[in-house]
Amino acid sequence: MAESATADVYLIDLTLPDGSGLSLVRSLRERGESGIIILSGRGEETDNVVGLELGADDYVTKPFRPRELAARVNAVMRRYRSSPSSPVVSKPESMPEIETDYRFGDYTVSTSARLVWNADGAEIPLTTAEFELLCALIERRGRVVNRDQLMNAIKGRDWDAYDRAVDGLVSRLRKKLPVAPGRAHYIRTVHGVGYSFSG
Repeated sequence: MAESATADVYLIDLTLPDGSGLSLVRSLRERGESGIIILSGRGEETDNVVGLELGADDYVTKPFRPRELAARVNAVMRRYRSSPSSPVVSKPESMPEIETDYRFGDYTVSTSARLVWNADGAEIPLTTAEFELLCALIERRGRVVNRDQLMNAIKGRDWDAYDRAVDGLVSRLRKKLPVAPGRAHYIRTVHGVGYSFSG
């Protein structure tokens, strides 16, 4: 079904009768920029974080209240409605109703619209977690931020900071926001501590 149809948001249960939920998350993210929310049991937090690393936008722990799930789905849908899966040319200056908050290198960020543009005005499609991580780093520009602080800023939850989840998000951001050859990236690794943003 996933190969023949496109959904705005996918709800993926990690426990599937015929395969791996994480493999399905990876496959869906490779094919497009639809929203992805993971559903899982309380004992699967490591898998949840791996899911975020693979490109999921959020996860909901079972049992959950229907209103909570609806709120999470609406939040992800708002993000993807304002960020088309295919980059389009629409420069910030040609859209005065969208307020821009940050500029670094060739990129412009609007936190209210949750959008990022490159120098040509093309939108850079970021997942919710990628966008929140970028903003968390920009807001702490010039300071070293450890992984605990970043995970707190991204999700605002009291959960363990798995190094590979943050590292995976940073790796994807660097690929989506490239810099000129020979230039150091805006997101700098501070070994043994975390990351720092400059730009």
